[in-house]
Amino acid sequence: MNRTLTAAMLVVASAAAWAHASAAAQDPAARRAGCRGPLDPEMVVRCALAASPEVREARERLAAAAASRTTAGIWLPSNPTVSALVSNRRRPPPEAASVLNWSVVLSQELELAGQRGARVDVADVELAAEARRVGVAEQEIAAGALTAYYAAAAANEAVRFAGALAENAEALAAFAEGRAKEALLAGVEADVARAEATRIGLARFEAERRLAEGRAALALLLDVDAGAVRLPDGLVLAAMTTGQQPASAALEAQALRLRGEVGAAEMERQVLERRLALLRRERTPNLTLSLFGERGEINDRILGFGVSIPLPLPSPIGRTRAGEIAEALAQIRAAESSAELVRRRVRLEVARALAADTARQGAASLFGDNLLARARADLAAIRQAISSRQLSLREALQWQRSLIELLQADIEARLGRALAAVELRRVAGAPLTTTAEAGGR
Repeated sequence: MNRTLTAAMLVVASAAAWAHASAAAQDPAARRAGCRGPLDPEMVVRCALAASPEVREARERLAAAAASRTTAGIWLPSNPTVSALVSNRRRPPPEAASVLNWSVVLSQELELAGQRGARVDVADVELAAEARRVGVAEQEIAAGALTAYYAAAAANEAVRFAGALAENAEALAAFAEGRAKEALLAGVEADVARAEATRIGLARFEAERRLAEGRAALALLLDVDAGAVRLPDGLVLAAMTTGQQPASAALEAQALRLRGEVGAAEMERQVLERRLALLRRERTPNLTLSLFGERGEINDRILGFGVSIPLPLPSPIGRTRAGEIAEALAQIRAAESSAELVRRRVRLEVARALAADTARQGAASLFGDNLLARARADLAAIRQAISSRQLSLREALQWQRSLIELLQADIEARLGRALAAVELRRVAGAPLTTTAEAGGR
């Protein structure tokens, strides 16, 4: 691991720790108040990342890895050891004597096989892997938050549309029932009008249920009260949902290069390789140097220097690290297979997301602005046409249903387009935050 990468990882860890400290220092009540809205994709992503326990956990793990990197850089394997002995020496008669003897030994263990450098390499790769996992957590939380935001915005628009439809349907049913009582209209047609009003009312309750669920899910991700969340009146497509996407091969290459899961899997293999190198170096026994001073016999002064080294013994009598090395080799092979599985999964996700995005984009393009504007105008004109007897009730109900289904399908198509764009950018590893939005309907 070169010094540039080490420095970069330390900068990342410091930035993550700083971000965590800033988030912790911020007043939670003030943060929640700022995340109530009116919401837009940029604010949703920012607030979701600030409130996410998954992101906080990943950043804490990154800070822990940075601390481990500091520990791995310590030069000495152990602190110096000082030992002292004191004894009272007595000599019997005829030359009786009594003297206090003492000895002091200073020893230091030293590593000879470069174990410190191997530990630093392991810590550096672990730090890089944790930095990748932070990116994975942030990408997943951002994608989930945007998905919940677009679903809630679409549900809010559907509720507003269903409310207007329910009022018109109720008025139409009441008009038909009044004409039926005057024998100007068959009773079955009045019942059909009432049935249509009931169907629209059920659709309204379903839309309100979806809105309540979507609002609750979004509020949970933003850590705010569901009742305080202010959503836009309608679903507005963000700028990232427009424009042409790269070709499949280019998008796949981008995903394999940017996806944090791929990087984390590759870093995990490198961690195991560095640990294997460390295990092999740890087979070399450490040398212990010692200096000692001693007062012996009656008045002798002794100074000395000592060297000690453990004796290697064959397995299974002594520790040769053979089992740990075999285990590390097996883990490396498993990590290589795991990394390949991650790459295959990413390629499959890209193919599926690209196909879904293409289909959703094509579906959304079917709903032209002029068509939708005329459909809304036609819905308002149908009621007037019935009141003036320019249109029969049976034809009016058929036409109204077709127009309603068209406008409802437009909402679903735009929602599908937004969700497909979020998923495509997630699987491609592209940033999910947006600062500008295209003009929506």
